Amino acid sequence: MNAKRKIPLIVALLPLLLLIGVVFLVVKWIFSGKKNTETIPETTPASAETESRRKEAETTVFRPIPPEISGKTAAVPVTSAPRAVTPPPAVEINSPAPVPATVATPKTVTQAPPPPIKRKFVTWEDMATVFHHGARALTRTAAVTALKGRGFGKSAAYDALSEDGRFAAWLQFAPDGIITWAG
Repeated sequence: MNAKRKIPLIVALLPLLLLIGVVFLVVKWIFSGKKNTETIPETTPASAETESRRKEAETTVFRPIPPEISGKTAAVPVTSAPRAVTPPPAVEINSPAPVPATVATPKTVTQAPPPPIKRKFVTWEDMATVFHHGARALTRTAAVTALKGRGFGKSAAYDALSEDGRFAAWLQFAPDGIITWAG
């Protein structure tokens, strides 16, 4: 290409940017020249005549309050003659018959023994005892029940009987699910 024919991008866009700027300023000037002509109507005090008409209209719409009912006084209106207040008839109260006092006998409370404390760690001796030192073969469920009977929790029992657990070297797992002790 010819170097004379290359026009830098900024030079090509300069007239377009100037035109957009001028249009923006003209539009802004047109709309900013208009002042806010909206006015808020001011309230003028009403004359005494219109105020009295308003009050008359309100009293015809609403129920008038009788003069004997006053909102400020809490006194009971006095009637022509005060009534005599008669006391209620006297009621004779008899004291109840004496009741013999009951003697509280001490109760012997038998407490149930506390639940066995769950042991946390299964030992090699516990596993050997459950499997009778290799003389007994159990399913996983039966072995867990036997360990729970010795005071271990279900999770600890299943962890001890897992194929990759602490005692995996001494346990033999048959394909039919029978576990034997080889310790």
